[in-house]
Amino acid sequence: MKNVKILTMYILATLMTLFICFTSIFVSNLVVKKYFGLGDPVVYDAHSLWGFSPRPNRQYKRLDGNIVSINNVGTRGKQEWREDGANILFLGDSITYGGSYINDNETFVHISCLSISNWSCHNAGVNAYGILNMVARSRYDSRINDAPIRVFTFYSGDFDRGLKNSNTAHFILRDPPTYLNGLWELLNFIAAKVNPKSWFGKRSDIKNKELIQLSKIATRQFALDIFITELKRLETIGAKFIIVHSPSVSELNNPNLILENFVLVKLQEKFPDKYISLETALKVHYKNKNEGIYKDSTHYEKRGHKIVGDFLAPIITQLTN
Repeated sequence: MKNVKILTMYILATLMTLFICFTSIFVSNLVVKKYFGLGDPVVYDAHSLWGFSPRPNRQYKRLDGNIVSINNVGTRGKQEWREDGANILFLGDSITYGGSYINDNETFVHISCLSISNWSCHNAGVNAYGILNMVARSRYDSRINDAPIRVFTFYSGDFDRGLKNSNTAHFILRDPPTYLNGLWELLNFIAAKVNPKSWFGKRSDIKNKELIQLSKIATRQFALDIFITELKRLETIGAKFIIVHSPSVSELNNPNLILENFVLVKLQEKFPDKYISLETALKVHYKNKNEGIYKDSTHYEKRGHKIVGDFLAPIITQLTN
């Protein structure tokens, strides 16, 4: 009798423990979904050349209920790719993409095209893209590479990134599970951040600053050469384009970082009529980093997107004429 009682207590304790564990897991999943907006992650398709791009024909409800729509050619926005060729393609990184903390209609791409009714604008900005990723899609992504008008938007660091592949950061290449998808996305993010390979043989021990700087210069020069080659190709086929430099907070605070950047100087020399700097447009409104223009050192808040979109609008309209 005593043994039966002990066994019963053991079973009850085990069941109670399991109940608490499962309840904690489900409650944690609800908290992660409700307060962090996780559980419906943007899914990307891997590609051996341009690395990755958003999976087409999707819509996501993200942080604070913001909507991220991906159209039929894998670009952000609700407008479909037009068969008559009236497509304006914006190529860029996460600054252009806008992030999950703003809605589709709050990106500067959308805002700059509000007054254009007979063209479709497509936001092909992708998180973590460098110049080489942009060029690869501009030339070889058959879904979008016939756009007659292209807008390349970049910040200086895009020339340092090389060609980013699908292993970059925490980007997800498959649909999440039906259940516990909030925790699943959180664990994916943690797993991407905690990279065990860097604990062993994948952390370089080169500390020579001169060698590191020479490597950076070579990387920038290579990306610049590839970019210029693509822009010249677009000229030969009669495509219209502009190249738009988005300054970082550091560059706004210290304009010499722009004036002494050989990449930016070379682009202005090669394409004086097509090079556009956002420095002046932003500096009129910018006084410090807490004014709602920048979210961090490079990305825009909603107000920043509005300023850039309003500035680019007449330029984009002129391109369509």
